[in-house]
Amino acid sequence: MQNPIAIMTLSNGGVIRMELYPDIAPNAVSSFLYLARRKVFDHYPIERIVPGWVLDMSYHAFHNPEACYFIPNDAEQGRYLEAVFGTVGLGGYGGPGISGGEFFFPLADCPAITGAYPIFGRVTHGLSELRRLEQVETYPVPFPGQPDVLINTPVRPEFIQTVTVDTFGRDFGEPVRLKGMEKPLFWPLLQG
Repeated sequence: MQNPIAIMTLSNGGVIRMELYPDIAPNAVSSFLYLARRKVFDHYPIERIVPGWVLDMSYHAFHNPEACYFIPNDAEQGRYLEAVFGTVGLGGYGGPGISGGEFFFPLADCPAITGAYPIFGRVTHGLSELRRLEQVETYPVPFPGQPDVLINTPVRPEFIQTVTVDTFGRDFGEPVRLKGMEKPLFWPLLQG
């Protein structure tokens, strides 16, 4: 059975192709596919670049209410991949759940987050785009209530143009969501 494929096209025409691993992180894959099919990632500016560490596509739930949810952390099941350059994972905020849509690319080997966040795929084409993005000029942005968290935003916006997926006929359904979790204040479109 073939794993799902996601293709992210960037505003500069660059392409990042990813193979997703539902056998390792089933709910993370379902969440990513769910939001990609709804075009939540499309036409969105990349929000955070920390050279040598991580490329976060968003930490605002893509400013979209459809992405404002938490899911159980697949990595807590004891089966996970290492967070290394060339992989893709879902992030969270230190609580028991993982953000439903805030995906990131490690820009180096990251043992501190291995097993803490679900790594749900790997880049099969476009590693040079990750390295290009790592080098773009950025400016610092304060992170609400945590001045030690590095947020560097591109001076000239870099956009995800589209994310398309091919599940090869498999239906991954909707992700399992956690109920009753407090949403971050910087998820601006979901209050209450």
